[in-house]
Amino acid sequence: MPYFIIVLLAPLFALAFLPFKEKNRNLFYLISLLISIAAIYASFKVDVNLSYSIPSIGFAILVDKYSCVFLSLISCTWFISIVYSFEFTKYHFQEKKTRFFFYLNSLLTIVILNACAGNLMTLFAFYVIGIPLSYPLITLRGNRVAIKSGKKFLKQTLFPSFLIFLPALLVTQNLLGIVSFGSGNTFAQNHVDMTLGGVLLAMFVIGISKNCVLPFHTWLPKTKTAPAPVSGLIHSVGTVKTGSIALVKIAIYVFGLDYIHDLTTNFLTGGWLICLCGLTAIYTAYRALISDDLKQRFAFSTVGQLSYIILAILIGSQTGVTAAMLHIVTHAIAKSCLFYVAGFYNSVYKTTSVKTIAPIMPQTRFVALVVAICGLSITGFPFLAGYYSKDMMLTEEWNAHYYASAIFLIIGSIVNIFYIIGPVKSAFKVKDPNYIAKPIPLTMLATFVISIILIIGSNFYVSRIIEILIVTSK
Repeated sequence: MPYFIIVLLAPLFALAFLPFKEKNRNLFYLISLLISIAAIYASFKVDVNLSYSIPSIGFAILVDKYSCVFLSLISCTWFISIVYSFEFTKYHFQEKKTRFFFYLNSLLTIVILNACAGNLMTLFAFYVIGIPLSYPLITLRGNRVAIKSGKKFLKQTLFPSFLIFLPALLVTQNLLGIVSFGSGNTFAQNHVDMTLGGVLLAMFVIGISKNCVLPFHTWLPKTKTAPAPVSGLIHSVGTVKTGSIALVKIAIYVFGLDYIHDLTTNFLTGGWLICLCGLTAIYTAYRALISDDLKQRFAFSTVGQLSYIILAILIGSQTGVTAAMLHIVTHAIAKSCLFYVAGFYNSVYKTTSVKTIAPIMPQTRFVALVVAICGLSITGFPFLAGYYSKDMMLTEEWNAHYYASAIFLIIGSIVNIFYIIGPVKSAFKVKDPNYIAKPIPLTMLATFVISIILIIGSNFYVSRIIEILIVTSK
């Protein structure tokens, strides 16, 4: 329990040092980095199957093996975001830095509680609480476009939560009683009617709209106005991946994997969800390809990758869930770095337009290399981080005869290559003398290097993640 408390409260503890920021900015960042390092260390020490509950209010925590992986991910990406923010905040919202860190760190604690929920009601509560905490970060710039994107976010996350997710939860609790994760009280055990089970599965998949499945997929690309640290940490990990981890827990502890498999092998009871997620992935890959805004391109790409995670979960096998969890990790590392790249161009060159960045690329060839490595990793290029998760997903989908899922994955990955090649190929052109090369701010450079090391050296930790997810008992 002590290690879990350290991870949970570390972001809030760092807020206690916010007053130092005005007097000694360097000291504040140093303390924040040290606290995040302590959180990383503690996340690797958290005991699997740690549980705590307050039955009188229905509150329950369960730190299972999936939660443990997520805790390590959120702690590591928090550390990277602190490094990046040191230089980024010199360029942006100087007068709003206190607000920025307050909401960012508060949201991280809520995200951790969401990922470690021990029952459906706790999961729903912290899932919803995270929505209004995300809004001030999305609208931080305070302009009309930011406010509009924030409203879009609220509409496409809050409404589905209360109109689809919550009713599915209430019906589930009427069928099963209070659903405590890990109790074995599942739809499969209670022989819930397949038609009803299929309806509830659809309500959970679509109602948990942070997963960005059609028709609730446009809020993420619309939030491109959010600062890069928000996109890198929250939109790549803290917000969207809470939807993924929620669906993992619901699939395992509410439905049961065998029951999920039975549902999705029949088109009417769940197989159609595979088509919905696959079409979401292909459509958003196309939108990424034609988008001129770098952040919007990466945001559309994220929507597609979330659908691939859901497709792996819908196989209804332990290997499928393991592949989904692994992709949550590998995608988060690469995509957050891509958002940080967009933030670099926005900060230093005052643009995120792909057309405007094209003549700048020859001056920033190292950044182009970063984009290439991150993009290829997400595509599933051999021996980069994303290769292991994409390969596991594709192999399991094919072996389980989910051929449609496999085809969607292959097509999306091919399109992914094209919208990454676009910006990268510009780096090989002759340098335009009208553009003067500007140095990469030191901590932004450090962020890129750390991310690349994690992507290239992924074989050192991927096997450990797989060991935790498959070998560790529930």
